[in-house]
Amino acid sequence: MRTKIAAAICGVAATLAMAAPAAAEGETTTYRLAGANRYETAVAISQWAFAPEFEGDQFPVTVASGADFPDALAAGPVAAGFGGPLLLVPKDGTLPASVHNELNRLDPFMINVAGGAGAVSSLVESQLKDHSDSVYRWSGRDRYETAAQLAVLTDGQDTTVFIATGASFPDALGGSAAAGRLGGSLLLTRPTSLPEDTAWELEYWQPAKVVVLGGTGVVSNSVISQIKSIVPGATVQRWAGNDRYATTAAISRNTYPQGSDVVYLASGADYPDALAGAPVAALDGGPLLLTRKECVPAATKQEIARLGATDVVVLGGTGVVSNNAANLKSC
Repeated sequence: MRTKIAAAICGVAATLAMAAPAAAEGETTTYRLAGANRYETAVAISQWAFAPEFEGDQFPVTVASGADFPDALAAGPVAAGFGGPLLLVPKDGTLPASVHNELNRLDPFMINVAGGAGAVSSLVESQLKDHSDSVYRWSGRDRYETAAQLAVLTDGQDTTVFIATGASFPDALGGSAAAGRLGGSLLLTRPTSLPEDTAWELEYWQPAKVVVLGGTGVVSNSVISQIKSIVPGATVQRWAGNDRYATTAAISRNTYPQGSDVVYLASGADYPDALAGAPVAALDGGPLLLTRKECVPAATKQEIARLGATDVVVLGGTGVVSNNAANLKSC
């Protein structure tokens, strides 16, 4: 996939990927993928990674709401599993011109929509159908059942299942990229108890490994106890740090113990850019790490050094990740 993405770079307008001067040994080269808003940034990420190699090439596309995170959290591994981008759309109204144009370019042979009409309206779905004859909606009565529905598409339920809180987004973003890389799926949980649909998925599939993301402040030990009772033969681990930045660093260490030459860097204060970047990071063989707007937290910077990364792909404009942070200025 690294070769494919490298080839795609050549076909993307300079306004989408801005490279720093060639780095000296031990330094990094930085690329920024950004648009005027979250929808355009997701398009920029898609254009970076998915350039047709032959005339008539088509791509599978996953679509999620850009207005809220719950139904979209489990969409990243789905996009990675299908080998296509994750595009963001508004809840209702007219499809943004940038998304419309990107769908024309991708010519999708299928579109998977994450979430019900409350997340992506029927009107938006009808516009997606103008771009593909195969549009499928995956949704449940809440975020937990929606994640369970999406997990079925990854074919990773019997290998490694990642479980993150459904109440916030940071841990699930790093986990989304890891699940996509390891061919696993991502399910959601409440802080102190497994939702019925999450428990049912675990019981049915009996995965070999279950990874709980985040510390006890977001997913309690009682949830781990429930998991162990449902999947007695599984290896159950917790990947966590003392904050969202350290947790994504822990996810990276466990996913890439031998290091990686590329890392994707996104804001830890909001979800849209990281959401769209997670499947591309997975396919590119690099972790998704989080940063503060003006500087890079110690846990993130230490992990980039441990990885030995030479390429840093920054997701989003300077309004979310400043040039100082993009250049790895320490907090």
